Amino acid sequence: MSSADTRRPTASPGRKAEATRQSLLDAARVVIARDGFMNARIADIAKQAGKSVGVFYTYFADKPALFAALLESFHQDMIRLTPPPPAYEENTTAAVRAALAGFWMTYRQYHPEMLGLLETGLADAAVLEVWRKMRARGMRRFAFRIRKQQEKGKCRGLDPNLGASALHGMLEFTCFNWHSRKLDYPNGAVGDEQAVDTLYQIVAQVLELEDASDAAPAAGGTAKAEGRKASARA
Repeated sequence: MSSADTRRPTASPGRKAEATRQSLLDAARVVIARDGFMNARIADIAKQAGKSVGVFYTYFADKPALFAALLESFHQDMIRLTPPPPAYEENTTAAVRAALAGFWMTYRQYHPEMLGLLETGLADAAVLEVWRKMRARGMRRFAFRIRKQQEKGKCRGLDPNLGASALHGMLEFTCFNWHSRKLDYPNGAVGDEQAVDTLYQIVAQVLELEDASDAAPAAGGTAKAEGRKASARA
């Protein structure tokens, strides 16, 4: 048997490249959380990952390209916490609530990146384009649900695209507002259950969902949201 036959297997180039790319993404999250997106330097990200700046540019053309990859990670993590399509047909109200819970929890995990999006999106054309693509995904989901409700005779007179833009804007900014604690509630956090419940009630009213006050967690969904508290909240 030749020496090549007895050699221990090593990671394939593809796996090694993916590991390097992921290490850069992980490092970027650390640096952005510490310094903010605007102040995050490529040299600092590379150093945090234990790589050279040249290695960074092997995987990402610039900071906006890195940011696009981080937001793709946000999207994939959110999808993992979102009920599968059949769940919406089985129990629409529960699936919508679970999807909102998934967005809320994922937004908290990626809050530094989302803050960077708001800080730079209107000033940097490349980041703005990344933001538009991210919003377009969410808006398509809302528009699809509005059309499904209109097939049932609900949401009459509501433009699906405009309605989707408004709903996603509300969801996006509310998550930023309550997670950041910089605007409305600087001295106290909004609890997960109360936040999800409030977001759900607003969306449910717009979509005219049945049994809006009693949605249970969606079957098949991985996002677990507790039921509403019986007592009224101030």
